[in-house]
Amino acid sequence: MIDLRGKKVLVVGLGSSGRSSAELLQSKGALVKITEGSDSDPIRKNLERVKDLAAGWEIGGHTEKFCLDTDLVVTSPGVDPQALPLDAAKAGKIPVIGELELGYLFTRAPIIAVTGTNGKSTTTKLIGRILSMSGRDAVVCGNIGNPLTGEVENLREDSIAVVEVSSFQLETVKRFRPFIAVLLNISEDHYDRHGDLARYTDEKFRIFANQLSDDWAVLHSSFRKEERTGAISSRKLFFGKEGPDMVIGDGTLVTPEGVLLKESDMALKGVHNLENVASAAIAARIMGVDDGCIKEAVRGFSGLDHRFQTVSQIDGVRYIDDSKATNIDATQRALESVEGKVILIAGGRDKGGDYRSILRPVREKVKRIVAIGEAADKINEAFSSYIPVDSAKDMSEAIRVSAECAAAGDTVLLSPMCSSFDMFTDYKHRGVVFQREVRRMTEEK
Repeated sequence: MIDLRGKKVLVVGLGSSGRSSAELLQSKGALVKITEGSDSDPIRKNLERVKDLAAGWEIGGHTEKFCLDTDLVVTSPGVDPQALPLDAAKAGKIPVIGELELGYLFTRAPIIAVTGTNGKSTTTKLIGRILSMSGRDAVVCGNIGNPLTGEVENLREDSIAVVEVSSFQLETVKRFRPFIAVLLNISEDHYDRHGDLARYTDEKFRIFANQLSDDWAVLHSSFRKEERTGAISSRKLFFGKEGPDMVIGDGTLVTPEGVLLKESDMALKGVHNLENVASAAIAARIMGVDDGCIKEAVRGFSGLDHRFQTVSQIDGVRYIDDSKATNIDATQRALESVEGKVILIAGGRDKGGDYRSILRPVREKVKRIVAIGEAADKINEAFSSYIPVDSAKDMSEAIRVSAECAAAGDTVLLSPMCSSFDMFTDYKHRGVVFQREVRRMTEEK
């Protein structure tokens, strides 16, 4: 822990991370100023919660004068690293940390941190479920929705913080040290922020940067020969087809002691979910949870909303909400999990990936794409030479067009490959609108 009493701290960003950072800092005696570049109803609601305790605030833009004269800057993960407050801090040699780092500095409980391009929310929630069912006080937080800074006061020394961690959060860690760090996978994503795969991978591996020899690293077996893996100081365990600590094969999870689980006994389906379960099981075993409890917890776990969630079946056509698939690899995993032909609703705000990297599964599974949002033209350019691509102005039209070309046995799959911020507040809002329009169509039948 650090002593922030009387220290002047600038919080950059006033989303959920910024708000909870400001509240924690205020409770620790810091003199807090807040700067936020946008001005919206959610921002103003957050401001109402903290402005009476703040030493000053500005929204709708940043000013250099306001951002100076501070001892520490705490930035939210969604803030552009080149934003004025961070540039000013760098020029003034003012230390900058992120919300995750701030939460860590005041957390007494051991931390299990989970990162990866895909599956981290599912895995984080499943680890929390297994630990809770074993009788432990597990608090699930982080990038999953409720920031670590907002849970600090709820964490005792005998609690376990199960924290979903993004690459944006890992950019600003300095001392963050999880007892167990889980890396699920890495594929093309966030090139609009990180530039290329090498830099993105570097950020993901920062989850292990401060671990010591008595900590644990849990990684997919594809990273075993990775040079970065060799530099990890903690004890390493691997899951995947090659294991060896949790082997995935023929729909089973196998430990060195024998079969732990079969896919047929799980509500979660698909190879990607077997990987998520494998990593969660390893983390739980490290924490001393017995295999019987792990099996019981996994069997009753159906996953997350908006992650490959069946919404309805209309005239023999299945409608699946996979709005959380905000990158290309996630959509590939969804396509691999669907039986039969797919009408794919995709698009949103482009993140800089190569859509043609999944041309093979698209040509094998997809009979038509309905493109939406800012990325519609790029998606059309990538796939229209191989399969029909239509465009839709909104979700209602996208579902109507999809339904018109779907036949019994097909699946209409919302799996966007893009972020949602061009048309929706977040992926949850996008999924809710999809489900609402599907149900409206059901009522009209």
